[in-house]
Amino acid sequence: MVSIPRLPTAIPATQKNPVHKPDRAAASAQPAEPTGGAKAVTKTVANPALLQQAHANIQYDQPEGKHREALDTYLGVMHQSRKEALSDLVGVDVYV
Repeated sequence: MVSIPRLPTAIPATQKNPVHKPDRAAASAQPAEPTGGAKAVTKTVANPALLQQAHANIQYDQPEGKHREALDTYLGVMHQSRKEALSDLVGVDVYV
């Protein structure tokens, strides 16, 4: 064990305050009220046209032109070890 000067050798244990948990019988007797976020999600899921419209409006933040090529090259170098491991696993040189 390594000791650091000017620090106590042992840290005193702290006592946790007991947390009052409600009875499960009392909690299950009353139905839970959905939150505002849950209500919004159910309305969105109920309307698939709204989901398709939102999906069509997604815009990705990616550079254009030579900056995009530079980013692709950087990511290719960054993920080279993963590509090699996958090629070794499959047995085919996929990423040449």
